Amino acid sequence: MKKTALLSAPLLLMFALFLWIPDASAINAVASIKDIQGQIDIERQHSKLAARNGLILYDNDTVVTGDHSKATIVFRDGSIIRLFGNTRFMIEKSVEAKKGSRRFLHKIFLKLGSFWGKFSRKYQNTTIRTPTATAGIKGTIIVMTEQDGKMGISLTTGAVTINNDSEAITLQPGQMLMGITQRGSIGDKIQNLPYRLIFKSDHPEVIIPGSGNEVEIFFTLQMVQKTKNLNASRTGPVYISHSFDNIRFEPDIHLNERGYARIKATVQPFQGRERLRETAEITALMDGETFIDVDAGQVILALIQAGQKAKTLKVDVKSDRIE
Repeated sequence: MKKTALLSAPLLLMFALFLWIPDASAINAVASIKDIQGQIDIERQHSKLAARNGLILYDNDTVVTGDHSKATIVFRDGSIIRLFGNTRFMIEKSVEAKKGSRRFLHKIFLKLGSFWGKFSRKYQNTTIRTPTATAGIKGTIIVMTEQDGKMGISLTTGAVTINNDSEAITLQPGQMLMGITQRGSIGDKIQNLPYRLIFKSDHPEVIIPGSGNEVEIFFTLQMVQKTKNLNASRTGPVYISHSFDNIRFEPDIHLNERGYARIKATVQPFQGRERLRETAEITALMDGETFIDVDAGQVILALIQAGQKAKTLKVDVKSDRIE
């Protein structure tokens, strides 16, 4: 009996390992989800699971948001999509174009709902299709909606090409399209974005603190009417987007009834590769589906290590190129 037990042990171990082999979909982790507010579900194959912060997403996952719910999806290339309420959003495919190239191809299906997206420059090429039309995106900040057979899209930076069954056009920064249908003209629906979120820092550079210390930096936000250059009295939540774990903003940022907010961020010591970065690009976006008509605001800060001299930055507003 002992001999039989010993001979069976390797077989049992092999069987156990076989049971632990992940399915094919688990191999291609394409994104993660964070900043969840409200009810968010993930439809995966034939099952549904409640989303949680940090949950990994795979190809063919569909993210479903409930009433007044929001969630942020972060892709491997650093691209970010912020989903709003009553949205069905599917990651059809997200792949590295060539192994080791760090360039990604994203294919997304927005069946219903709305989101804003901040897509990494140089590292991605994204196609977003809806039941109405398709948008091809390169290095872009957009807001997009699909509702009742009509699509809307606005563009802050970058380039986006929209095509339906009848026409294809390229949208320019600061423009928007509303009421796009599956067939019919698109070009006659182009209009300029009427509002802009002005985002300013008190100082153009920040001294990175040493170990065990931290510093505070302050910013102002103001919504303005672009054509009249007047302050706009629109209140609403604001989402701050950047790629630094060491820069932390206050939660729940809102514009007041005058369209204004004063906000603070805390900067902690930088470690490893973060020490080599010379600038920080920070974006402020209105955090709701009703703000498709608002241009996002951006700040570029010079990051100065203690003991270094500050550098003068020149930023080309049209190309976002830093000199």
